[in-house]
Amino acid sequence: MKKQFLVLMIVLISSITYAQKGSWYIGGVAGYGTNTMEPTGGTKTVTSSWAFGPEIGTFLKNDIQLGFILGLNGSTEKDDDVKTSDFFGFSPTIYVRKFKKVTDNFSCFTGLYFNYLSGESTDFIPTEEKFKGSGFGISLGIGAAYALSPRFTAVGQYGLLGYSSITYKQDDTETGKESDFNVGVNTVGSSSFVQGNGSGAVFNIGIYYTFK
Repeated sequence: MKKQFLVLMIVLISSITYAQKGSWYIGGVAGYGTNTMEPTGGTKTVTSSWAFGPEIGTFLKNDIQLGFILGLNGSTEKDDDVKTSDFFGFSPTIYVRKFKKVTDNFSCFTGLYFNYLSGESTDFIPTEEKFKGSGFGISLGIGAAYALSPRFTAVGQYGLLGYSSITYKQDDTETGKESDFNVGVNTVGSSSFVQGNGSGAVFNIGIYYTFK
């Protein structure tokens, strides 16, 4: 039996109505999910994952955003309440977005994202082993924004193209490298290792808020 539960918290960032040079915004995205597998007569496996990305940025011009996301995510897997693996990922991201106003309340944008990727995975069975990965990623995203009020805006975005390069180590010894190029990827990195076995979404929606 498979069960899934996902919570996506509100994102706070800038309103397009107040999108003018010098405006500052804060925000972030957070999510939590669980997956349960209960085969008949077998071992129950529960995987939980989370993601948290506080964000801050400014408008360099009326139609150009410069922002920073502190990306954190993790996951844990248990077999019959016994922890079998654990993961923690860190992927700070710098981005630039270009907006195109369609109506007074609706705008579209494209974004270019540069991020550092790192993660540590621990396997506890049969013996404890730690694996680390680090590298970089670059991706192109598209999205749309609709102003709900002078300071609040609903924003949806989709990772369109992405490339990442990861180097893996075990006990400080390099074990291999991985390069990925994908169409339709998460804007904070495409590697499943760095994303914590799938935490994060290709498409996400949030509410943005301007404080200056």
